[in-house]
Amino acid sequence: MAMDGLNLYAATQEIRALCGGKIDKIHQPEKDELVLLVRAEGENHRLLLSANPMHARAQLTDVKRANPLEAPVFCMLLRKKLLGGRIVSVDQPNMDRVLNIVVQAQNELGDSVPYTLCAEVMGKYSNLVLINEAGAVVDAIKRVGPGMSEVRVLLPGVPYVLPPPQQKRDIRQASQAEIAGALVAGRVDKALSGAFFGIAPNMAAALCERVTSQRDCELLTSAEKEALAASLYALFAELKEGVCRPALALDAYGAPLAIYPFVPNLPDCSPLPTMRQALDTFYERQDIAQRMQRHGGSLRRVLQNNIERCLKKLALYEGAIDAEDAIERLRLYGELLTANQHAIAPGVNQAMVQNYYFDPPAPIVIPLNPQFSAGVNARQYYKKYQKAKAARDISRLHRAAALEELAYLEGQLDNLGKCTDAIELAELSEELGKLGYIKHKPGEKKPAKLPASKPMHFVSSDGADIFVGKNNRQNDDLTLRAAGEDIWLHTKEIPGSHVIIKQAEPSKATLYEACLLAAYYSKARGSGNVPVDYAPRKHVKKPAGAKPGMVVYTANKTAYVTPADAEVKAIKQV
Repeated sequence: MAMDGLNLYAATQEIRALCGGKIDKIHQPEKDELVLLVRAEGENHRLLLSANPMHARAQLTDVKRANPLEAPVFCMLLRKKLLGGRIVSVDQPNMDRVLNIVVQAQNELGDSVPYTLCAEVMGKYSNLVLINEAGAVVDAIKRVGPGMSEVRVLLPGVPYVLPPPQQKRDIRQASQAEIAGALVAGRVDKALSGAFFGIAPNMAAALCERVTSQRDCELLTSAEKEALAASLYALFAELKEGVCRPALALDAYGAPLAIYPFVPNLPDCSPLPTMRQALDTFYERQDIAQRMQRHGGSLRRVLQNNIERCLKKLALYEGAIDAEDAIERLRLYGELLTANQHAIAPGVNQAMVQNYYFDPPAPIVIPLNPQFSAGVNARQYYKKYQKAKAARDISRLHRAAALEELAYLEGQLDNLGKCTDAIELAELSEELGKLGYIKHKPGEKKPAKLPASKPMHFVSSDGADIFVGKNNRQNDDLTLRAAGEDIWLHTKEIPGSHVIIKQAEPSKATLYEACLLAAYYSKARGSGNVPVDYAPRKHVKKPAGAKPGMVVYTANKTAYVTPADAEVKAIKQV
């Protein structure tokens, strides 16, 4: 769900608390995202401005984001221009999806001048633009040249102009009668969205349903339309006073579907005390998924390319192993030609001889190279037989190693999907580099040493601690450092996380929940009747020379579970 003008307006009411605050730090954790640390009213605040095409927004946030080791150019420019400056005003023109933050700061000459940091929250056209006191663009986080847009250019030195206006009105300036007049004809939700800035169609439908219990409101009476107009007028009057009652609409599994600055008339919704909490909750999962997709793209390609290579090798090995009949036929041809070479005329392209392995002997036709004698053809068949037999025997030896490598790579691909921060990606990348899957250029600067990542921590319904690894380093640490009587779990012959129950004799409920977690955080997620092995940790060993995350175990039992989303999400995560 994209942030519309109404949600931006509710968020802006909280951002206005930063007026008079001093900008202490500026970070750019992503290529299209800024975080300003502002000291206001004796407290530190984080202001997030995002121009991400999918999750563009402006909000106060409590989420701490990892920053790159080297600040991007746009971030360095903002630090030069805005650090130490004070926020003078925060304005949302026409309640459209544009937020202007005016900062009084010093220029190169030491004079106090106003800069405007403009957040344009407009889907794929979203941008963050710094504007000087003369109204010219200092720079933009996404530069837009003449060849990219015929509407407007966003380049340093070019006069800044607002996005093209729409033929709509600012609902904050409308009276109750004017709102009612806009709802006269047709579907009320469409009329509301079409008449006023900042109200997306799905938001308009939710506003209508809040009062009328109908989403399209096509058949409302005049009295119902008057009641809707009165409700809308009262809602915007509250929002102007800073009164906001945000809520999240939830799906069947409790995951956020949409965010509203009011409590909608929906069966599953979760009211929250502040807009920042609602926005953080709503965007948390999407932000993590998109960051991991962006930063983990190169790792995913490395793993997929090597998995494809393994599959091709396995296909060749399987072909060599399955050619038993063809191999034996080569040996038979050589043997029969040797036994009958005295009876075969030179220069023929085939020979019919008796196959004495049948009772009674049966005729068999053997292709020949007419350039050679029967004896030479026999030797050639023996040579082909020896070569095919050697290929089969070598394939049997290499097949096991290829299957082990494939399991490792598929496990790493599964681990990549569990990564939620840069540290876990760095650990995965470091491991692939040590094993030779990632080639580093000579003289390439080594990445800075990051603190070790931590596994997921759950608490069962009976109060037992359950830990789930997200990569091989975590898996090895969890397993090898657990107490001997702790219970270790893993999907049977399926790549997945190592799971540890910090109890010697867990209850049936705890064991079931741990099995659910083991199945859910494995390649078998979404499957039914997933086998999960479990055993006391003392029966789990890591063979010498084994790849990270690889173990062997004995004295295990097997449970079968179906990892349903609702059940897994009901397990408390610390």
